[in-house]
Amino acid sequence: MVTLHLGILFVAAMMAGAMNALAGGGTFFSFPALMALGVPALLSNATNAVCVTPGHALAAVVYKREIARAPRRVVMCTIAASLGAVIGAWLLTVTNPNTFNILVPWLLLVATLMFAFGPVVQKWTKRLAARTPQAVVTDPNAIGNNVQSWIGYALGSIYGGYFGAGQGIVLMTIVTMSGVDDLQEANAIKNAVATFVSFIAVVILAFRGLILWNYGLFMVVGAIIGGFAGGKLAKVLSKRVLRSFVLLVAVFLTVVYFWRTYAH
Repeated sequence: MVTLHLGILFVAAMMAGAMNALAGGGTFFSFPALMALGVPALLSNATNAVCVTPGHALAAVVYKREIARAPRRVVMCTIAASLGAVIGAWLLTVTNPNTFNILVPWLLLVATLMFAFGPVVQKWTKRLAARTPQAVVTDPNAIGNNVQSWIGYALGSIYGGYFGAGQGIVLMTIVTMSGVDDLQEANAIKNAVATFVSFIAVVILAFRGLILWNYGLFMVVGAIIGGFAGGKLAKVLSKRVLRSFVLLVAVFLTVVYFWRTYAH
């Protein structure tokens, strides 16, 4: 049974890593897999944070040139997001397990809605920003690097530190709203910030003993393999079809968890 459990988690982690590289939404595969094996929701959420962290870090390395264009901006936004991550992870550690069980379907619903409408919101914010007169800024470190943006990163990262599903979409929306219109730079900032948010959450949750390392570390290997495979397949697979597939999985899981939580 142990071998079967590890095999299921390994495949789920590979799927999560591949989907995060291809279209996002990897948590919809790894988090439910842990719960399906009987791991309590709170521990599943904490252990899943271990699984997704390397993916963000690898993506940030890929975008190291874009990050180097405005290092002060990345540092300041990451500091703000880190404060939010601390709050979010702390809130998770003080949440009653029964309360978290009730919150799971609602958190999945929020993540599903963000995954479904995230691209639409990002396009809307870009259009809004384009219509708003802005002063000409020559220093790239100043674009999207102000108090309003820092507050946005902090608030968005509270969610990321508490429940990681969809945090990439949240951060990408914040980056877009802050005035960064270059897609590659926006992705670079998102991945750099998400790396720190996930890492901080893992440290805090590990300190409180909420992470099952025998599962988490095994899933990391699967996620890394899936991430590399997904990166290679990104050029040949339709992102629209993949997003539709992930969205169907997300909707199905959300309905299932609502039924399990409230049907009795």
